[in-house]
Amino acid sequence: MELDMSTVGARIRARRKELGLTQLDIKTATSISSGNISDIENGNRLPAAATLVQLALVLHCSVDWILTGNIPHQENILSPASQTAAEQTLLSGFRKLSAADQEELLEILQMKLRRTKKANGAGSSPSNPVSDGDNLAG
Repeated sequence: MELDMSTVGARIRARRKELGLTQLDIKTATSISSGNISDIENGNRLPAAATLVQLALVLHCSVDWILTGNIPHQENILSPASQTAAEQTLLSGFRKLSAADQEELLEILQMKLRRTKKANGAGSSPSNPVSDGDNLAG
């Protein structure tokens, strides 16, 4: 399989913009030079293996998706195309919060899930697949 540099770069640029990140944000998070990021996004070069891994982490996607556009099954739930507007807003807002605020929001979610489970009765589960015992903080 031959990789198309311009398609790889376009996917990276689109994902970066989708997340509201600038090239400077990518540089800060990864130490990839601005020139290198620009060259990659403009299709002038393919990212090195280490750069691919860093980009995948910052862009919350897989290396496979960056290179091929294919989304592994586990990633489908993270795809904006499969999310409602409310889910996209929630996820986008969550990513903008500090780590402490993210933790607080996760605690609130766990409290709400416990209430839902209690209201539905101990024998039935809430419509949300996350149980009160799940570690939502990752």
